[in-house]
Amino acid sequence: MDIDSVGTFTMCHEALKYLKRGGIGRGISSGGTILNISATLHYTASWYQIHVSAAKAAVDSITRSLALEWGTDYDIRVNGIAPGPIEGTTGLSKLVPDEAQNKIEEYLPLYKLGEKRDIAMAALYLTSDAGKYINGMTIVADGGLWLSRPRHISKETVKELSRVVEKRSREEATNRVSPSKL
Repeated sequence: MDIDSVGTFTMCHEALKYLKRGGIGRGISSGGTILNISATLHYTASWYQIHVSAAKAAVDSITRSLALEWGTDYDIRVNGIAPGPIEGTTGLSKLVPDEAQNKIEEYLPLYKLGEKRDIAMAALYLTSDAGKYINGMTIVADGGLWLSRPRHISKETVKELSRVVEKRSREEATNRVSPSKL
């Protein structure tokens, strides 16, 4: 919650100081665009992801509320992107163990993982003149995966995958710890 929701709001608030100095609109210093990153886990339900689901739902709510307030007051557009499984990202490696990543494509409506470029193109659209009349929206860029949820994966399978991810995460953290300088 601190990183996703509080962090998103804090960064938006800090950006507001600079964006208010932008172009002119309705006689007020105005202009600019804020782009938040969310997820799709909160659109349905996912085993053992309540913390991420709540935090990302907050990000979507912040996006809508700031779009209303800051769009009216400062002509600042606030939008979001909710990526699905994107190849080669930390998010994918945290949610899906390496051992299962080659099978995940079977469950995706387009039978492939998204690419980082897909998210970049959505961001380009939302921040360019092509999206200049879009405000308060979170674009889902997941190849249609959220439309087909919930995927009925047994609780036991999810627990097993979670243990693999947790073990790998702990091993990586242990390897990163630097010796004390005391």
